[in-house]
Amino acid sequence: MQSEKTIFGRQAVIEAVEASKTITKVFIQRDLNKSSAERLIRTLENATIPYSYVPIQKLNKLTPHNHQGVVAQLSEITFSSLEELVETHEKPGLFVLLDGITDTRNMGAIIRSAAAANATAVVIPTNGSAQITGETIKTSAGGVFQVPICRVSHLKDALYLLQSYDIQSIVADEKAAQNLFEFDLTNTVAIVMGAEDKGVSQGVKKLCSQAAKLPIVGDMDSYNVSVAAGMFLYETMRQRLKP
Repeated sequence: MQSEKTIFGRQAVIEAVEASKTITKVFIQRDLNKSSAERLIRTLENATIPYSYVPIQKLNKLTPHNHQGVVAQLSEITFSSLEELVETHEKPGLFVLLDGITDTRNMGAIIRSAAAANATAVVIPTNGSAQITGETIKTSAGGVFQVPICRVSHLKDALYLLQSYDIQSIVADEKAAQNLFEFDLTNTVAIVMGAEDKGVSQGVKKLCSQAAKLPIVGDMDSYNVSVAAGMFLYETMRQRLKP
């Protein structure tokens, strides 16, 4: 019997995507004939579903069945449409964009804080980012079921969309000239957080309206990204809850 958490076989995965099943990631056998996988790849890319090429041993561990070189992992959550949320959100909105966060526990912790702050959405890219796994769900303490999660091809697409609706974006940058507490966060805003080792990518950073840093008085270079995100979200709440 097919596992509830995986789908295997090229045609089965294609049909699952076309039926709008929520898929976390697809694993494709590294030496699979490219022509036989052409339709599958096109389908995945059109649906912004991440995929990677792996050895056959990886697929054999995921399922004991005849996988035909393709195994998809089903997500326990349903992803939301960023465009719909931007168009219909209650103001002031709060969007959290995560660039290159690869640690599932950090992502889960950020989502937990976003849920506590009643964020409008958490936005993650299809590739180069941790996806919503069981560990993410556990670390989020159920937050993934309380805040909409949006998946986009690239964060640049999300920022262009936000710009078209005149929504300012603030990127967390330890080299920024201003600290976070100098900003007015009472209007709809997008907060952009990056990976601890690399920060937000330059291409994404250039599209952001403003850059803000968190003050550090101790002998440390930076905060853990989930802690920093919590501070950004807390300051946003603090300003908005002022009488």
